[in-house]
Amino acid sequence: CEEGCDAQMKRRVAILTLVLLPALVAVVGFAADSGLLSFNEPRGAMPIAGGSTSEPSTGGFSSKNVEYKGFLAFEEGGGLPSGFEDPAVPLNPEILTATGANIRGDYLYLTSWKNISIYNISRPLKPELTDVLPIGFKFENENVATNGKILLFSESLPGDALHVYDVSDKTNIEEISTVEGAGDHTTTCIMDCKWAYGSDGSITDLRDPRNPKLMTQDWHKITGLNEDGAHDVDEYKPGFLVTSPISDSFQILDVREPLKPKVLARGKHPQPDDFLFHSGTWPRAGQDKFVVMQGEKNFRTQCDRRQGPVMTYDKVEGTNRFALKDRYRVENGTYVDGAPAINALGCSAHWFEVHPTWKNGGLMALGYYEHGTHFLKVADNGQITRKGYFLPNAGSTSAAYWINRNIVYAVDYTRGIDILRYTGSGTDGPLTGANENGSGRG
Repeated sequence: CEEGCDAQMKRRVAILTLVLLPALVAVVGFAADSGLLSFNEPRGAMPIAGGSTSEPSTGGFSSKNVEYKGFLAFEEGGGLPSGFEDPAVPLNPEILTATGANIRGDYLYLTSWKNISIYNISRPLKPELTDVLPIGFKFENENVATNGKILLFSESLPGDALHVYDVSDKTNIEEISTVEGAGDHTTTCIMDCKWAYGSDGSITDLRDPRNPKLMTQDWHKITGLNEDGAHDVDEYKPGFLVTSPISDSFQILDVREPLKPKVLARGKHPQPDDFLFHSGTWPRAGQDKFVVMQGEKNFRTQCDRRQGPVMTYDKVEGTNRFALKDRYRVENGTYVDGAPAINALGCSAHWFEVHPTWKNGGLMALGYYEHGTHFLKVADNGQITRKGYFLPNAGSTSAAYWINRNIVYAVDYTRGIDILRYTGSGTDGPLTGANENGSGRG
């Protein structure tokens, strides 16, 4: 979390206030002329993606290259809206609490503050709920860690524990062990979930998942991370991590010996007093030209230059250092231009995923809180531009996942899972497996 447990509690309150957003949307002047949506970085204003006007749909506003296919609601009585090509799907009893998911093969694993759910997504427009396990109130586990056999739930409030679940039977989720004292804000599986690294520095031995052990070592201290700590780590290939510190440089770590992590490289934090590194990845298992990092600053109702941007970094030849190439930020707007007039959780992106054809740049999808889902293009020089968007009615999008070349699931705190189809350029070409080891893939 950004500022300890106080910030975590503030996030809970802020999310609950989002139920007031429908009233806010109703009074905003939707008839306002759609103009240009300016961005702080890259420089200059950018036309509305996909055409000169925003396309309204049942779910919200979208650029012309984004089709709204419906949503998987987290409450009884919902489903895909009438008039869409697909019928209603089984529902998950969630609302206001789901933050992220993990995809393994044909299954999507979703966690919230009160349930763990599994969906069969072999038919992306007709996801099938296979099981839901109520777990009581547990906060927050926003990075869902699983190898498809076990699943981790990191409870930082009200308790302080790492819960281990057997998910090998997709119709029967079962808790098999608990590790007291390991309830970091986020926890990530390492080397096929044989180990876990927590954002607060914990290292957990999961080689026997029914008898896990919290180790005494602290990876923060071993790697020299400053006292502010980290928000997340991402295993971009087995045994290698990108860390996302609060105010320090991001690190590339070799953790093949989990109790003896080694720092291989660093990338400087551009504004440590303004935002934290929320998450990051090195696509194509570290073979790509770019490391992509995303910053976060919560609870700012208006966008400014202190908000967390999306950033590209390139390795400086002959060094162990990554240099910042570009950053992308959003501003507030009039809704019909693809941007909200006001924010609750802030103007930062949250969880993102690069496209499966990514190679030294390409397309990516991001959950952008009240700015919805953004589709960005990274050029081969690292420059970032927006290519499309979906701005949901009364939504706050936490994460976006590519289900295939064109279908995206956008996990939204207030709505459920919005199902989108991106029809713009950048989805053709050979599959590179660029996102196979990202945060949404274990």
